[in-house]
Amino acid sequence: MSGRRGLTGIFTPTITIFKDTPDQEIDIEANQKHILYLAQSGIHGALIQGSTGEQIALTREERIQLTKSTREILDKNGFDNFTIMAGAGGQSVQESVTLARDAASAGADYAVVLPPSFFAPSMTADALEAFYREVADKSPIPILIYSWPGVSSGLEVTSDGIKRLAQHPNIVGIKQTDHNVGKMARNVYQNPGFYVLAGASDYLIGGLAVGIQGSITGITNFFPRTILYLYNIFKEGKFDEARQLQGQVSAAEWAILANGIPSAKYATQLFRGYGGIPRRPLPPPPLAAQQQVKDLMSGVAQFEQSLSAKAKA
Repeated sequence: MSGRRGLTGIFTPTITIFKDTPDQEIDIEANQKHILYLAQSGIHGALIQGSTGEQIALTREERIQLTKSTREILDKNGFDNFTIMAGAGGQSVQESVTLARDAASAGADYAVVLPPSFFAPSMTADALEAFYREVADKSPIPILIYSWPGVSSGLEVTSDGIKRLAQHPNIVGIKQTDHNVGKMARNVYQNPGFYVLAGASDYLIGGLAVGIQGSITGITNFFPRTILYLYNIFKEGKFDEARQLQGQVSAAEWAILANGIPSAKYATQLFRGYGGIPRRPLPPPPLAAQQQVKDLMSGVAQFEQSLSAKAKA
């Protein structure tokens, strides 16, 4: 990891903003505006073209363009320490390696790799581990394992498999959107120096209590200061305040966990004034989901506003 930007703290899996046109082209200017807002809020870094970024709907050329323009706007504004992770999950070793190489050449620091799951019944534990080893062998940048069985046909690397893969010099961490805090505790304990990042923040202080280094959490697309504040007060030992705020965050985040990307983009539009709708065929959120965002997030939205006001004062 020598010379690389850090993997400790709070990171945003950024939405990808598309133009309101028939072809829904990527809106590079709007995406740059969003990443600059996140950097200015104090977020430690971002995962672009991840699941929240609708990576499955992006072409290879769009991924390169998005990564390159992200690094350019950060460098232009002096955010040299802002970490960029890029999604590089593919259905073959060849595809994942290609995406990792593209990400590296466009300015990403790390590649985050979902397991190939189209042929899930044939993907044994040994096959999964072999996949990650070969990708890591060939990737020019370090990789993080991306554990999200919900979008990977139930596939995930076991704790024993993580222990073996963590010995690879180019496999430096894991993004656990499996939400398994017990497995996070095992991964931290069994693999000193291996980065374990939660894939959500509704259990952030639970994860921090067992030693994870941070979180890659979608709610920071619109509430970055709140999650940073929660992270910091827990680290400072203000446990009673942290528990109270964690409850509010957990209630708010349920609106995203329950309804997925459409609600994440709706909430960004509601609280930031941009975001738009997902790329088709993914539909906009139904009215009931929109109301859930409003109902569950109003308290945290007010808290975020108060933190923003203090930062400007």
